[in-house]
Amino acid sequence: MRIDYIWDQTQEWRRRVRLEFRIELPMLIARWKQILFGALFQYFHGMSTQLAHRMHQPQEEPLGDLGFTYLPELGLQNAWISETIFWSLFIPFIIWSFSPFVTSRKRFYTAVIYARILVVLSLCQFLRILSFTVTQLPAPNYHCRAGEDTAVLPMPDSWWGHIVINLGRQATHGCGDLIFSSHTTFVLVGCLTFTEYGETLILKIIAWIGVGMMSLCIVASRKHYSVDVVVAWYTVPLVFYAMMRRWTTVRPVHEQWPHRPLIGEDVGVSMKEENGDGSPSDKPLLPVVTVPAQHVRQGSKGEGKAKPSGIRLSRRPSGSSLSLRELEMQEMENGSVERNTDKDGNPSASSSAICRIS
Repeated sequence: MRIDYIWDQTQEWRRRVRLEFRIELPMLIARWKQILFGALFQYFHGMSTQLAHRMHQPQEEPLGDLGFTYLPELGLQNAWISETIFWSLFIPFIIWSFSPFVTSRKRFYTAVIYARILVVLSLCQFLRILSFTVTQLPAPNYHCRAGEDTAVLPMPDSWWGHIVINLGRQATHGCGDLIFSSHTTFVLVGCLTFTEYGETLILKIIAWIGVGMMSLCIVASRKHYSVDVVVAWYTVPLVFYAMMRRWTTVRPVHEQWPHRPLIGEDVGVSMKEENGDGSPSDKPLLPVVTVPAQHVRQGSKGEGKAKPSGIRLSRRPSGSSLSLRELEMQEMENGSVERNTDKDGNPSASSSAICRIS
């Protein structure tokens, strides 16, 4: 009995993964340029941090900082604390981002999420590169102080030396790329995304507490100045929500659907239902609606978008979780559902309408 249950669950997961892959693939193809650009920009960011390490001007003592004054110094032996918190937040986020492939309740598209994350991350990293390139602050970390062999990297003999990156060194033992904190940027982008698309309040609270603790540990470990962390805390949310206002793709949340609609599908929905006496009823049927317009990004002014004759498209409010029935009622109230009527103005027996929700 136990084996049969495990087998049934395995088959169900395989079905969900297969169906979700069919849905995600067209969206991934539609956004491959954004994802490729974001991935390549990570390499450019690594080159820039390595150049900052070569341009670093170390000092024996770091600059004055209120965080250094009031936070206890963790020292080299406790530098692992902030890194542990970082990975404790980063790894669960990656797992959660692929949850639509295995869960029945789906709140977002994985391909869309990663396209947006990489765009926001690239914009933040571009601002970060500008900041630490125009002004080289002396890094406060222990291996970046004057007299240490790792404080400054030597300039390469040829240009190609700049394109070869030691990722492990730059991620944990870089110097000079201070304003603003890269670790804080990564976790803030992930935490803001989880806050926007996640649904468990207690997990959101734990995540934000973790981000706050990591920020304090970064300063206490002398990995960054307080200003590096503070600038990240207001720059990343501003960039994130500035971009969120431009994005329109929303995944409707529905329970117990066998699959989500595929791009290009069109299914008509009959709106006719008879009462007990045989007369037509205005009660809307629960539709099987496919390809809502929110699945495809729309232009801000609708340039070049021809709307179907007689159908008025309405935008679904951001963050709403209306059921299909409520959405259909809303469209009927707005006059977006048309009926064929006879000469007396009564609905004809063969009347039907195609309902599209946008």
